[in-house]
Formats: sequence, structure tokens, C-alpha cells
Amino acid sequence: MNTLLQPLPARLLLMAFGAGCLLHVDRAPLWCIAVAAATLLARWLHIQGRLALPGRGPRIAITLVLALAVWFSFRTLNGLAAGSALLIVMGAAKLLETRTLSDAVVVAIVALVLVLAAALDRQGLARLPLYVGTGWLALASIAALGSMRAAVSARSAFLTAGSTALYAVPFAALCFVLMPRLPGALWAMPGGAGATTGLSDEMSPGNISELSISEEIAFRVRFDGPPPPPQQRYWRGPVLHDFDGYTWRRGIDQPMRTRRDEMLSPPLRYHVMLEPHGRNYLFPLDMPASIDGVGMRFLADGQALAWRQITAPLAYDAVSHLQWRSSGELTGYIRGLDTRLPPGRNARSVALARELRGTVDTDAQFAARVLEYFGAGGFEYSLTPPLLDYDSIDDLLFRTKLGFCGHFASAYVTLMRAAGVPARVVTGYQGGAWNALGGYYTVRQSDAHAWAEVWLEGSGWTRFDPTGVVAPQRLQRGATDAPEASRGNAAALFGEARWLRGLRDAWEAAGGWWQEQVVGFNRAKQRDLLEKLGLGRLDYGALALLLTAGGALWALLLLALLARRTAPPRRDPLARLWDGFLALLGRHGIAVADHDGPDAIRRRAQRELPQAAGDIDVFAAEYARLRYGGGEADAPAIAAMKGRLSAIARATTAARRRRTAPAAPG
Repeated sequence: MNTLLQPLPARLLLMAFGAGCLLHVDRAPLWCIAVAAATLLARWLHIQGRLALPGRGPRIAITLVLALAVWFSFRTLNGLAAGSALLIVMGAAKLLETRTLSDAVVVAIVALVLVLAAALDRQGLARLPLYVGTGWLALASIAALGSMRAAVSARSAFLTAGSTALYAVPFAALCFVLMPRLPGALWAMPGGAGATTGLSDEMSPGNISELSISEEIAFRVRFDGPPPPPQQRYWRGPVLHDFDGYTWRRGIDQPMRTRRDEMLSPPLRYHVMLEPHGRNYLFPLDMPASIDGVGMRFLADGQALAWRQITAPLAYDAVSHLQWRSSGELTGYIRGLDTRLPPGRNARSVALARELRGTVDTDAQFAARVLEYFGAGGFEYSLTPPLLDYDSIDDLLFRTKLGFCGHFASAYVTLMRAAGVPARVVTGYQGGAWNALGGYYTVRQSDAHAWAEVWLEGSGWTRFDPTGVVAPQRLQRGATDAPEASRGNAAALFGEARWLRGLRDAWEAAGGWWQEQVVGFNRAKQRDLLEKLGLGRLDYGALALLLTAGGALWALLLLALLARRTAPPRRDPLARLWDGFLALLGRHGIAVADHDGPDAIRRRAQRELPQAAGDIDVFAAEYARLRYGGGEADAPAIAAMKGRLSAIARATTAARRRRTAPAAPG
């Protein structure tokens, strides 16, 4: 990127590297992006002749400082996150020393690797145009660098890059279909946390004055048979046990589930396509019996946890039962954990619980009595409740009476525990909207929900949802359709415009197909596709042989195509006739120089071949007329020229035979 490079390749190179860095702008540390931006600016000013680049010593120092900075940011140089950050700053450092063509090509390759790193991190359909565009730009910069002609244009560089990439598409498709599929991901990168309706390890409803509505997809579900009604679609997530009077937390991990609950309803089979959320929660339909397709474990409280954080789209098959009964007795440890309340907090709520418990005989009757209290107590559902005081449950039950599912579940469990009944808060999702184009249900972050589970002797853990009596429509239609939902602008817009919902469903159906059929193309899908292609069940060895054979065939076809493109252009019929005439003259020993014109060749041929002088005169004159005189070399004219050349060949051949024939015996 000095005087050895033309301005266009230099500009394309800077744009390609900058675009590659922008793909990581929301993942890489901010200082890495700032370093890349500063280096791009410095390089641009250098091209303009307004800034000198640092010498060898400062460049080495800058490189070492940047590498150490990446190390201190991640405490490692390994992995996708640290590797991407290191690639950004090392590419920026390379820009400071780019002097030759090979240096510039290295920077362009760095831009391509940044595209690859971004694609390994996130594979959403919406990002595909960004990856294709940035990759095309990087390839165009390489094409421009490879052509050191001053007249190279951006159009020719992009056409060359695009055609080259298209040559690779068949081999890429071949690798996609035949490359052996291994379980798991190559890299993992933790996702960022945001203040949305997504789930976490704790819940503090009292300190949230407005629950934002996120239309982001949490997961998609496709049922094998008829789906359950919305009010029965509880998707189980984190279970919260510890309460300090204000915040509910999971506490220590529960032991793994050893006993099997008694399932009282037929099995319900379904397929879940889970979006990455940075934690290890799976969200099966309550109550799950089994989950296949992912390494996971069930905890004693019903949570389903993957062995690793979910940082990439994940698909799994599950079986659940909508009705169940816990078997066995509740251990003393669990009873103590799920009846514990912070001392000295929410005194009025504790007194209320004991009063209500004195009016009934059993825990089951008490649970129903408290549910009636929420239904008849004047409580209202709102996503914009006021902040609660120190005794948050007292404040909710006796002052504000305004909240959403987290408030009501928290208060309900508190009342249960205050009467000595084991209870816990369960968070997850509830409901889901049907996408007719995709053929699945979409569960969004706005469907996040919280409910209560109470231990009842003889029945075990039983679900109670106070939100269902405060705002029944919340369970029928979702959070955004509940009373005074205070929906965000996007949610309100989609809710009011049916055509916008249709467009959204179409886009999400395309995204779901992309995730399921392309990103989630696993060994099972590969086997099904090969069977449809008539290839049967192939093992890894057979796949490798088939891939090698297909790659070799692709390489041969590519070589043949390149040979055809690099072959000299075929001459037109008129030129081929003239070449035949010159070859005929050569056979008769008539020399023709490159600078000889048609008229000079005609005169020489007539002089050396008088027996065909007339035909030569007509042939040469017709060639000059068609080639230089504006005549049309159509099929009749070409046919006449062929006939005249044949006449010349016959006349000269006959004359040669007469000259070489033996003398008659005397």
C-alpha cells in the first residue's frame, strides 16, 4: 500500500479489512475495534501522503503490546473469542508494515478469516448477506492486487472474484453433503446478557419497574401429533429455591434425578430448535420424561441442564407428560430448603398465611384457598408495576396489588412457606404462537413466565399459577396480550398489523428452515439425504471415498473449463478460408510474409500458379471485399468462397500430377 500498489487495490483492501472487523463489533472488546479503526485511518492518511508510518522498532513494540493486551483481556489466546480479537489486532498491526504485494495479500486473507470466525460464531440467516458481501469484497481486493494494471476497474475485480467464488460452489455443496458430521461445536463463545424477558439464575420482581418486551425467539417447537392447548404449554426452565425477601435464586445445584415420577397422561413427542442463550438450560414441556440429541442431565427438581453452555443453535427431541404425580416422600433437606423464609421480613404476609391456613384442613385446600385469594383480592396484571419497598411481598399484597407473573409467583410461594407448606418458584416460558409457514410454534422471550409448585402429600409437586386467576388471558394469548401489557413499539406494531405478522412469520420460517436444514445439518439428516439420493447408509470410510471421487471429478471439470477459457479464440469462417488458401500456397513453395496484404499475395500466387490464376483472382478479390470492403460474410458468400478455394486446389493438384508423371516408354 505504497507507490507499488494502485489506488483501487489499496482502497478495496482497507474496505475488506474494515468490513471484516465490523462483523465482530458487538463481540470483540471495544479497544480491539478502536485499534483497527485507528490503523485504517492511519493507513488511509499514509496513502494520501499526509502521514508517515512507524519504523521497524515501534512496529515490533506495538505488536507485542497488542498481543499482551489480548492475553490480559481473555487470559488466553485460544478459542474463538480470543482468537478473533487477536486476529483483528494482528491484522491492524500488519497494515502498519504493508510494503509489498505479498503483505497486502496477507491482510486480505486476514479479512477472509475474520469472515470465517464470524460465521463460526453466529450462523443466523440475517447475517448471511453480511458474510457473503464481506467475503466477496476481500476476494475482489485479492483480484485487484493480482492485476497490477493501472487500468483495473472495481467492476472487473468484483466480476473476477464472483466468478472464482462460483467455481467453488459445486465443491462446497459436495463437502456439505458428504463431509462426515461429528457431534458438538468446534468453538464456543459466551453470549451477552441483556435486560429482556429472558431467564436467568435469579428473579427480583420487586426491583423491576418496567419489564421490557423482547420479540426475539427463544425456541421453536414442532409437535409430532396434535399440540396441547396454550394454557397447558408450560416450558420448564430454572427452578428457584432460595429467597432473601427480595430476590429468588437457584441456590446450590440439586442432585440428579434418580426417581421417576408417575406419568398419568400419554407421552407427547416434539422437536425443539433452541436459540443460543449463553446458559445451559433446556426448556422441555412440563413434565419431561426424556431428551435426546444433546448431552444433558435432569436434576431432582425437574430442571433439564445441558452439559455445556448453549452458545449456538441447538436441536433436540423430547418426550413429556402433561399429567404426572411425584412418587416417594419429600426428604428432610428439601422440605427445609423449600419452607425457608428470611427472618423478620414480610410480617403481614406471614400473618395472612397463618390466618388462611387456619380456615382449611389440608395443604391442598390451603393451596386452593390462597389461589382464590389472588383471584378475588383485586390484583391486576401489569408489566409496569411500581417499585416495591423493603418488605416486597407485604407491599405487593396490601398496597400496590399490581404486578406480573414474577410478582404473583413470588408472593404465592411466600404464603405457602409461611404456613409450613414446601413450595418453590419455577421459571420458564408459557404458550407459543403458531407459524403456519414454518409448521411450528414460536416461543419468544416475551413468553417468559413464572409459576409456583407446591408439595402436596399423595400428589407430590403440583403446579399452581396465580397469574392464571389474576389474568387468565395471559395464559391463553401471551404476555403482550395481557391487560395493560405496555408492549414495546415493535410488539405493538406486529400485534396491530396482520400483514406485518405475515411478513415476520415468513422471515422466521425461512430462518427456521436455515437453522434446521443447513446449520443443523447433522449425521441423521445427512443419512436421510443420502438415502433419498439412493446411496444408502454409508459409513465414514465410504463417505471419504465418495468425497474424494467427487472432488477429483470437480477438479477435472474445473481444469477443462479453465483450459477452454484460456484457449485462443476460434477464428471466424472467413479467416479460416484465408488460412486454408495460405496453407495451399505453402504446399507449393510460395512464401508469404506476415506483412503481406491480400493484393500482394494474390499477384504472387497468380505468377507462381498460372493454371489457377483466374480462380485466385476471384477468391482474393472476394476475400478483400468481405473482410475490408463492408461486404456481408453470410452463408452463401462463405459457400461460394469454399467452392472457389476447392477449384484452386483441383487446378494446382492436376498441374502437379502432370509435372511429376513418368514419361511414356519410347
